[in-house]
Amino acid sequence: MRRGEVWTYHPPTEQARSRAVLLLSSDGVNESERPWLLGTELLEKDPQDILGVAVDARFWISTLNLTRVYRPWLDQRIAEIGDDVQEQIDSALRAALDL
Repeated sequence: MRRGEVWTYHPPTEQARSRAVLLLSSDGVNESERPWLLGTELLEKDPQDILGVAVDARFWISTLNLTRVYRPWLDQRIAEIGDDVQEQIDSALRAALDL
């Protein structure tokens, strides 16, 4: 698992829905044995916020919607974002977190 990959995420509870998440945690965290990673859900609509970033022509993320991702619930790697999109996300994260 690497930063910038998009995975399907399947929590096992009946109330939880499957969704696509983008991994945001560092590769050091992702390559460790830690059970929790950092990510954000892919959105099908523009969040209409300066801290939102278009992932491609269909999906967006909001850097204000950071979440913990439980590694065993990551099911399948479905995509990887490009370096240009990763840089836009990094800039939005720096702004959102005042880094």
